[in-house]
Amino acid sequence: MAERRGARTRVFELVLEATLVVFAVLVALALEEWSQKRGLMELASRAEAAVLAEMEANLAELRSTEEQLGRMQVLLAEVIEAEDISALNDELELTLPDLSRAAWEVAQGSDAAPYFEYEWVIEVARAYEVLEIYAEASGNLIAAMSAIIGRDPTVDRVSDIYGWLAIINEIHAQAATRLEETLSSSRD
Repeated sequence: MAERRGARTRVFELVLEATLVVFAVLVALALEEWSQKRGLMELASRAEAAVLAEMEANLAELRSTEEQLGRMQVLLAEVIEAEDISALNDELELTLPDLSRAAWEVAQGSDAAPYFEYEWVIEVARAYEVLEIYAEASGNLIAAMSAIIGRDPTVDRVSDIYGWLAIINEIHAQAATRLEETLSSSRD
């Protein structure tokens, strides 16, 4: 009988020990998961801050080039209206904004992306869509300008440049407004 009690006690101790080991493993896994989630949430917060900083820099770029682009559009309109290329006087220099998408693209591809607020992602994506359209129009403007580099410009070629510049100036205003709205709502 004493052997049975000893065996039962030993089985009970083994079951208790196994239960404690399983419990300790589960607690360790839960702590690891919590720590990993916390790290990803911190990464998401840093990525969001980087995207907002990038958007602020893009807005500053748009603001810094707005006046010059407007003046160039007026000059080109005068050249086209007068049908006199000599009015250009080698003044066909454009400074397009240096817009970045790097922080947004990295944020989207990071492990922290699932921790971004869904509404914020949609709003930021819409702002970057306008910047993508701007970049596409800028590429077309550069292509139109390259058609006259090293050649004698014609009114038709200047008219092409004017058309793309008019589109860019319209998108320019839309992009600035979208960035301002997105930044404003992100600060609230």
